[in-house]
Amino acid sequence: MATGDEPLQFRVLGTFEVTRGSRRCTPTASKQRALLALLALHANEFVATSRIVDQLWSRGAPRSAIAALHGYVTAVRRVLTPGLRSARTSHPVLNTRPSGYMLCLEPHQLDLTRFRQLVKQAQAEVAAGDCGQAREMFTAALGLWRGSPLADLRETGMFDHDISRLEKEYLELLRSRFDVMLCQGDGHLAVFELEELCAKYPLWERFHEQLMLALCQAERRADALNAYARAYRVLSSDAGIEPGPRLRAMHQVVLSGDDPRHWHDHRHAGLRVAHTVSL
Repeated sequence: MATGDEPLQFRVLGTFEVTRGSRRCTPTASKQRALLALLALHANEFVATSRIVDQLWSRGAPRSAIAALHGYVTAVRRVLTPGLRSARTSHPVLNTRPSGYMLCLEPHQLDLTRFRQLVKQAQAEVAAGDCGQAREMFTAALGLWRGSPLADLRETGMFDHDISRLEKEYLELLRSRFDVMLCQGDGHLAVFELEELCAKYPLWERFHEQLMLALCQAERRADALNAYARAYRVLSSDAGIEPGPRLRAMHQVVLSGDDPRHWHDHRHAGLRVAHTVSL
């Protein structure tokens, strides 16, 4: 960094945090913190002033919004790089662009970027057939999550869309991690987590399918059939639909009594994990 200090670290996968070494650099004022969080979510992308104003003042911006925004930017820069004296357009992190701003970060400075890089690398390992390496990378990506994304900004309502998108990415990560665990025959280690996810997200059929396979790998075939019955009841009562073809196929596989150690390769059920993991 231009200041000669340790690089700033931005974290959005939990409460919003900015640190430099052991020093906390997160703005305390709510609008300043929201501004910086918005720019962090779109790191290295141009964010128009009009978009920032719309998000910070969702219920109608005051006439002084632009002037207030300029003040917030100045205050945020002071928090990020205290003592730095430079023109506003040449700030090392928060750049001014025509009609907008850009937060310039290296990949290692933002947990969201590292998370997505790990997921992409894990997908490549799955495509290459290396479930063990993919599992390590999925687990590393999971370790970057410290709780609900932007947890301290959730009540503002400014980030509802962003939080929903990030939570979906988290669930897709869990799904992919369970796929590789099942690929390795370690379904018994996933049963408890999958039962919780099926209860919390009852309309995600993939979790029901994975739970059934995990139970069978744990030699609990009767429980797997009961899990299908619960999924059928929930889908029909809550969504008015029947289970999809993959879940029905898994039901047939369980009924057939095949060896669960080989079900991840069962062609009829479509469970060849190396070809089905996707985000």
